[in-house]
Amino acid sequence: MDIAPFETLAALRIAIGYLGEQGQHGWWSSSFFSSGSSAFLTPVFPRSPNLARYTGVTQAASHVHDERIGVGRVYHLFRLPEDLELNLHRVAQDNLLWQSLAPYIRSKEAALAYLHGSTNSMADPAVGPIRVGDVQNVRRSSAWSILAALYANGFESGLHVFPYFSDIAS
Repeated sequence: MDIAPFETLAALRIAIGYLGEQGQHGWWSSSFFSSGSSAFLTPVFPRSPNLARYTGVTQAASHVHDERIGVGRVYHLFRLPEDLELNLHRVAQDNLLWQSLAPYIRSKEAALAYLHGSTNSMADPAVGPIRVGDVQNVRRSSAWSILAALYANGFESGLHVFPYFSDIAS
């Protein structure tokens, strides 16, 4: 399988999830990465507040993506095939991942810099649902580089983008 390491996918999910939240660009109405979220999450999830953040922002972003793209024979960063989801859930529990990402989820600028560092692709400004490729591309690291570039452009331009994979041409 030519997929980017699961750590890379989890990190993209976290960085893009952070950037899409209310306190940053407001693409979805969650605040799992806000400064006050620890006061709420830590008592409820004392052993896994980071996993709670990850799960919460994934669900919030997935809901918005599903509304814009639809559900069915499509995948996007926040809703992937089950085998990938299981591996990402496992990786998201790793405290070392969170420690390495901590500097990038403190500000919009740092998170955008992380996205730019995660891509070697250029993407034209776009808006709305954008088909990145067919469902087989979900397992190719080159597709995730394109996706990172699309989100970076979207956040910088203020245009909401929703990259997805589908066998159905749009």
